Amino acid sequence: MSGGGYRALTFDGDGTLWNFESAMSLALEDAARLLRASGVGRPDGPVTARWLREVRDSVARLDAYRGQSMEKIRLASFETALTHCGHADPKLARDVHGVYMRARWARLRAYDDVPGSLAALRSRYRLALVTNGNTHPHRVGLDGLFETVVVAAECGLHKPDPEIYRFTVDRLRLDACDVLHVGDDPVEDVIAGRRAGLDTAWINRDGREWPHDEAPPMVVADLRELVLHLTGQ
Repeated sequence: MSGGGYRALTFDGDGTLWNFESAMSLALEDAARLLRASGVGRPDGPVTARWLREVRDSVARLDAYRGQSMEKIRLASFETALTHCGHADPKLARDVHGVYMRARWARLRAYDDVPGSLAALRSRYRLALVTNGNTHPHRVGLDGLFETVVVAAECGLHKPDPEIYRFTVDRLRLDACDVLHVGDDPVEDVIAGRRAGLDTAWINRDGREWPHDEAPPMVVADLRELVLHLTGQ
């Protein structure tokens, strides 16, 4: 099924519609600077944004944080980092978390191709957001464009579990064959969406090679190309 055959389009958020990676990286730099200014150091070197990212990833893999919100995981990662540095301080962890979140929200932006493309697609399709993250559309100037927003921590289902896509399709009161999912992650978006019965499109903004044995789906560089593919305009 292609073009006008779909009745709805679902979209991932981070890395698909907005620049989460760059906003997060810069916010982690701010968090690392605050920790260093507070006299916090690692046993084997200074606190860096890269190390804080590694700590966050290790915390997110713990069973205790499975299904938790991104805010709780991020706060726990700062608490863990401080403990590792021999500087356990819940108040400082909260302060660093606040600096990180404010910096991230301030820098988060929808990609240039997104607002106009979503507006064009909304005139033809029902639109939904499906995200493991914690960014709601109003944070990036996209409020009013999505009929429904499915946030993993709120519904209790997380990519790459195909059930989050089935949940979204049910919320739209459609069949899976009526929906195309668009996302940047080959596993969480493309393969998981397929396993839920949806057609999928891989948005590949940085020219990566398709990394899996399964045949690649529809591939687009950005949402303008998606609009052209679906509507011919």
